[in-house]
Amino acid sequence: MREILPARERVPEYHYACPESKALIETLADASLAAKAAMADVLEQFFVNTATWSLGLWEAQVGLKTDESLPPVVRRAAVQRQLVSSGNTTAEMVRELAESITGYQARVLINADYSFSLEFLGEKTTLADIDVSEIRAVVEQIKPAHLRFIISGLTWLDVESIGLIWQWFDDNPTTWGEFESKFCIHGKE
Repeated sequence: MREILPARERVPEYHYACPESKALIETLADASLAAKAAMADVLEQFFVNTATWSLGLWEAQVGLKTDESLPPVVRRAAVQRQLVSSGNTTAEMVRELAESITGYQARVLINADYSFSLEFLGEKTTLADIDVSEIRAVVEQIKPAHLRFIISGLTWLDVESIGLIWQWFDDNPTTWGEFESKFCIHGKE
């Protein structure tokens, strides 16, 4: 486990002339570097994004069943969703949760009829690939029971109402932000 140490941590060369001193210095250096690596590893376990061997502890903490067959990335995402979903549910919390699950920008609209809508935004000109059932399951788990949850999306009726056809989208690749700024859909301006 040889590592080049900064000058201030190096032992002067004349100490290496004695075989006993050299053996002691190298043994202590190896032990010190191993302790440093172990401390860095333990520090990584304090954060879900870098946790490895402590993922089971994180899962137990948030009430998830440990499934070692799942990749660490999936297990970390499940823990993060549980952590985000604890506490009072707010529009900001739902937005952050949706963004962390999908990778797309999201917006939450609170409606007067005891419902709230989730819309996805973004700077991509392709159709969004979103697992709606996963988002619905997570949001239904954290939302107050008296509120209705709606995932809003652009429908063909919305497109036809402003006189567009699919050919327009083929001819004019556009992001959602650009599209919204050109056209008023669902009363948004």
